[in-house]
Amino acid sequence: MKALLSPALLIITLFVHSQPRIDKDFRVNVGNPFFKDGLAPKVLIDEAHNNLHKKETGLHAFTRMMEDDGARVYANDTSFSSVLLKGYDILIIANALHDSNVGNWQNPCPSAFTKEEIRAVEQFVKNGGSLLLVADHMPYGGAAQDLGKAFGVKWNNGFAIRQGQHWPPSEFDRSNNTILDSPVTMDGDFTRRISHIASFSGSVFKLPKKSQPFMVYDDSHMILMPDVAWQFSKKTKRENSEGWVQGACLEYGNGKIVLLGEAAMITAQLGDNDHKVGMNNQEDAPENAQLALNIFRYLAAD
Repeated sequence: MKALLSPALLIITLFVHSQPRIDKDFRVNVGNPFFKDGLAPKVLIDEAHNNLHKKETGLHAFTRMMEDDGARVYANDTSFSSVLLKGYDILIIANALHDSNVGNWQNPCPSAFTKEEIRAVEQFVKNGGSLLLVADHMPYGGAAQDLGKAFGVKWNNGFAIRQGQHWPPSEFDRSNNTILDSPVTMDGDFTRRISHIASFSGSVFKLPKKSQPFMVYDDSHMILMPDVAWQFSKKTKRENSEGWVQGACLEYGNGKIVLLGEAAMITAQLGDNDHKVGMNNQEDAPENAQLALNIFRYLAAD
């Protein structure tokens, strides 16, 4: 692996800072709704922790997909507590951030959640709730570290980038064993087999025993850990990507968790010149929409 970063990383940087817009014309085709009246899961999307992706912003397409499949979806603007979470089946947290890192993407990157909130979420899952936790590249990985740790997950507050990468996405495929069987990547009563997933840089993590990773890295990427987001140099801490994970399923107590180290893969966004980024990009990410639907149905099913 080369020691120096290629100029192509600058292209990634420029794209990331171009402020993508929501592709409101994209809609996941769910077919016949899986959840009928009386069985509709109640979903709570976190918006109380400086979240980059919210119900009607980055998660717009994901929200519409869940609603089209029969879910009742609500936004949350208060701190987590056992009382708050008790009335819901699924909690979604996407790119939460500590107050100190708003507009200040550099170390330290403290937890976005208090100890009391983490305890409430841990008990929610243990008692049978489902959690979708998404934490992208620095500083979002750092903000999720303490919550991940409550479930035995070691989250890295860095960037997963392929050497010489002129344009995201990173590609995971069954042909090279970077996609593995899991409840969200296999055929099932309410899921469909996934053979290819595209992600758009992001973070990585390591898992406790008895978890089921479904997006795993070979040695084709670098894990870069800068002190300031997107500022890379020869001195930037780094390690090989092999053995790190970007997507996984985890059973905890009576509940279920899906972990994602990258958010754009389940969004539908438009970059410069209306370039499609996320599951609306049918050329680079033709199966991402099905993955998103599989994830929701796995978390919602009894």
